[in-house]
Amino acid sequence: MSFWCIYELGYIENDVVGEKFENKAILSYNYKSYEISFGFWQPWLWSLGLSFLGIVTLAKDRTLESLIIDFPFDGYSDNLLWISKELIYWIVFLVVLRILFYIYNHVNKQSRVWLYLLLQTFRYCGFLVVLSTNTVGLMLLASSILTRSIQYILYRYLGGKNSSWPMDFPRYFFCLLIYLILLGIIAANDRDLNLLLNPQVLLISAFCLLRGSKHFYKVFSQFIPVSEDGTNQII
Repeated sequence: MSFWCIYELGYIENDVVGEKFENKAILSYNYKSYEISFGFWQPWLWSLGLSFLGIVTLAKDRTLESLIIDFPFDGYSDNLLWISKELIYWIVFLVVLRILFYIYNHVNKQSRVWLYLLLQTFRYCGFLVVLSTNTVGLMLLASSILTRSIQYILYRYLGGKNSSWPMDFPRYFFCLLIYLILLGIIAANDRDLNLLLNPQVLLISAFCLLRGSKHFYKVFSQFIPVSEDGTNQII
């Protein structure tokens, strides 16, 4: 929630910049509804408050149990130091995110294509500042970033209008394909094919198959011999 307070702030700023500098700006409904009452400082207050609560929660027993101990004990000061350090890391991350989104909003749309990849990296991997994951999780994050970025690149090069967004893009098919390719490369490099049979991998694959069942059906239904499809066109 702390992250989204600042990330969504970038979208509001995008509408502000678009209304000011673009001839035919496409503004969101929420921006038109709350333009007058919205303040750019409010999300930061919510974000900082939620950041503190989140970091304290992450500390779990190390923090929550130590908070009831008197200050002279080392356990209390150690936990307080840990919370302070993680909170600083997270706030610095939010500031960098805000700067990146500001740059994204103030460059032309052609240049935004490449900055979007960085924004998606911050969006999907930002939690790694205070948490960690395994190889399976990292590859899922990477595939999600690449899939989302491919959609945006297509959107921009198709005109950049609402109607240009590739709604029929088989998102979950590409996500799973990229995911398995990345895992396959790692498994081959480590000589460990069991990585592909990891329960997490099977669950993620099942999720993509179920969530994007229509897309998978469409993709596989197009696999026919060229002799039966002389047009050789992508439907």
